[in-house]
Amino acid sequence: MSEIKSARPPAEFTEVNHWVLDSVDGLAKLRGSLFHELTGTPYIGSSSLDEVPEKMVLVTSELATNALRHGKPPTIVTLMAHDGEHLLDVADHDVSSVPALAEGREPGEGGFGLLLAQQLALDVGWYVNETTKHIWARFSAEETPAAGAPDSPESLQQS
Repeated sequence: MSEIKSARPPAEFTEVNHWVLDSVDGLAKLRGSLFHELTGTPYIGSSSLDEVPEKMVLVTSELATNALRHGKPPTIVTLMAHDGEHLLDVADHDVSSVPALAEGREPGEGGFGLLLAQQLALDVGWYVNETTKHIWARFSAEETPAAGAPDSPESLQQS
């Protein structure tokens, strides 16, 4: 787990929703909106990582925070889906930097977002295109609660 692989995510994923952030002030709204998108229920915060939506909200918050602190705005968070899986893509406009894992740090020193993503997601990677650097994480959607969730991607609304 010493590095994040440089690779594009699987191409078959299609966009479900996206959020644009210019500052950390938008993180709370992002967490609530993403959780609602995944479950159809309001996000009231959770200290449990037993369910996929909580894992996805935490990883998204960590990766978006990294992008806002270390990248160039705006940060674009995209939720995608395909065949029982979700993919989160967090992009910023700093194409010159390479994502770095925070190994050897003490808890409380911060910088563990990428390590957390590696531990909670099925797969994590990153790539750069002409204008943006992307870090993505793939999750199984099978454990996602369906209570109140939309039945199809077509019924999801863009924010």
